[in-house]
Amino acid sequence: GSVVRDMLFPDSILIGESDTKAGDVLQTIYLQMCEKKPPVQRMNFVSAELTKISVNTYVTTKISYANMLADICDRLPGADVDVVTKALGADTRIGSKYLKGAMGYGGPCFPRDNVAFAALARKIGARADVAEATDRINNHQIDRLTGLVGKFAKAGMRIALLGLSYKPHTPVVEESHSVKLAAKLADAGYIVSVHDPLAQEAAIAVLGDKVVGASSLEGAVRECDLLIVATGWPEYKAIDPAWCKRNGQRLTVLDLWRTLPADKFADVADVLYLGSGR
Repeated sequence: GSVVRDMLFPDSILIGESDTKAGDVLQTIYLQMCEKKPPVQRMNFVSAELTKISVNTYVTTKISYANMLADICDRLPGADVDVVTKALGADTRIGSKYLKGAMGYGGPCFPRDNVAFAALARKIGARADVAEATDRINNHQIDRLTGLVGKFAKAGMRIALLGLSYKPHTPVVEESHSVKLAAKLADAGYIVSVHDPLAQEAAIAVLGDKVVGASSLEGAVRECDLLIVATGWPEYKAIDPAWCKRNGQRLTVLDLWRTLPADKFADVADVLYLGSGR
């Protein structure tokens, strides 16, 4: 993951303090760890905890907003979610980070903090409509992607799902949408072969006999009827187009993170991107 990098190069430091002396000690320790001198935000425990979950809740809102746009673009001929979000991200009031229509958010923090934010609001009699809508949109992504798969594959066909961690460069599968999608497809009657550079063992421990663990990336690609790139691992950029050859038939590839260059596979596969309006 990016824990070490984030500790060394944070955008800011958030300190919840019981008193000024305790805050001074923490500020000194954290600034000694950082490679640069980020701004320090100091406050009481209540404001600090609210700030922490508010940051993640806001980020998940951007993710779900981009996924909502991808769904709209998929249904709107000529629309391209990457073109739209690039233009949105150029506006300094919005910014481009976390604004990419793809898979829903997962991991140990985002889903938890979004739900915690909404639960806190309800507990104190406030409304958290945006957070609740964000969560609903995120949960809908699995059904949306399962429906998309159904346009290109029938039950009983073999699907290779590449990428099981909730993001690249980590073995963590907690709340991973890739794992949830694999389970949903298996329940729908597909034969699901899964691959991940780091998270395959952890994912299979969750999925059990619903899926088949691929012995190699090449084998997963060669043996499938439909290929899904569900996590944007850089290793998947090395997929050889020759692995996609199917006796004159073209392999359909659903590239959820736009990891593969479509032109590289033009002779053997149809690489389809989310939110491309086609």
